Amino acid sequence: MCDVLQSVKEQLIDIENECMPPCTKSDDVYNAAEPSLQNMPLEIILKICSYLDANFIKNNLSNVCQRFNDILADISLWRYRVSCKVSGCFPPLSNLDKWNEDEVDWTGMCIEMESERDKWCNVDETTKHLVIKDVHYASVDAIILVNKGQTCISGGRDRCLALWNVLDINIDKNDANDTVMTDLKPTKIRHDAHAGWVWDLATVDVESANTIYSASWDNTVKAWDINCGFECIETFNCGMSALSVVAYGNNVMAGLYSKKILRFDIRCGPDPIHVYKPHRGPILSLTIHKDQVASISEDKTLAIFDSVAGKVLKTDIKMPSEKAYPVCLSWNTYAMYIGDSKGCLHLYDPDNHTYVRTHELWEESSITEPSNRIAGCYQGEGTLIACSDRGEIKFLYNSNPPTEYKSVHTSTVDVTQLQYLNGILAVGTCDSALEFWIPNEKFTHNDL
Repeated sequence: MCDVLQSVKEQLIDIENECMPPCTKSDDVYNAAEPSLQNMPLEIILKICSYLDANFIKNNLSNVCQRFNDILADISLWRYRVSCKVSGCFPPLSNLDKWNEDEVDWTGMCIEMESERDKWCNVDETTKHLVIKDVHYASVDAIILVNKGQTCISGGRDRCLALWNVLDINIDKNDANDTVMTDLKPTKIRHDAHAGWVWDLATVDVESANTIYSASWDNTVKAWDINCGFECIETFNCGMSALSVVAYGNNVMAGLYSKKILRFDIRCGPDPIHVYKPHRGPILSLTIHKDQVASISEDKTLAIFDSVAGKVLKTDIKMPSEKAYPVCLSWNTYAMYIGDSKGCLHLYDPDNHTYVRTHELWEESSITEPSNRIAGCYQGEGTLIACSDRGEIKFLYNSNPPTEYKSVHTSTVDVTQLQYLNGILAVGTCDSALEFWIPNEKFTHNDL
């Protein structure tokens, strides 16, 4: 690590020498003057920066003078700062075919890592923890955040769907951090959304969603217009219980209890346009990354489907453990993670889908205790959030192995799903409840 720091210093000194004008007599007088920002040694500047947060350095300190701007623009400084935070390899797989270190936004990644850590390590001061009860009267098994986290849709075993405008929830800033709300009404609710349990929710673009898709045990997937009355605009016939759903473009894919995956086109009506069977057990989860759809099954395998070519690329990619089954998926440019029923997170290469390593986030429980099933996993560029169904949420750096820096607990156990978007964290629970952690700054509009 010392070699890396020395390299950073040498590169910054070179930049500084290029920017400094030739020495003159006036320069001699200048150099003899009192210490200032213009002649402060580079080592002192770097030491000062080590005590400041990345966002302040980038958006404030770099604007103080041209010299600071030149120094803090060097990518080696930010790459070194990121490497100091993790105890292992970062990113999790640095030998990826599509990985180009020079194209990585190291500054943005560092800012994300530090802002997330500051928020969750001081969660009582930085967020409001809300527990919403008595809206659903059964387990809340499906939850999704869309539109920059401002909208939440929840569904469960009471067969209804509820829509929440998260930022419209009225919170007294003088209330305790943990607030239980039993009389809060959702913005919209559909008591007759399905004739069976609502098991999963999806949309094409979480940042700007108009339509939400719900998968149910009543053998259907339904499309809901969340901007115009929360009306059902299409019902897709699956012929068997739909356990998972994913959407892209005009396409909707449903993973069934019957081991099949159906593809629908919303422009072509309620019947599937393509069917394939990549597994020997029920399809437990689907996720999409770029043009590929990954599925995991009760048969303890992973399969990959090419949505452009319309064909299966790989099947029978086995889980490393025979004792556990897969529960959730998270897939981005840096890594693919599969969370299992025994508290382990399995790392796969996101390009060729080969198994790399297993991380035990929760120790295996004794025979007399329930296991810590990973109910949800979120993966950012530099951060990783994983939740156990026993109610513990862990916050980690997305490294290999993941570096944990904080954990918090839900008010109830038996967590079913976790969602994270734009700083807002939401979970559903078997206790008929939803729980939110919302940054305090999101409520500033309520004080106007």
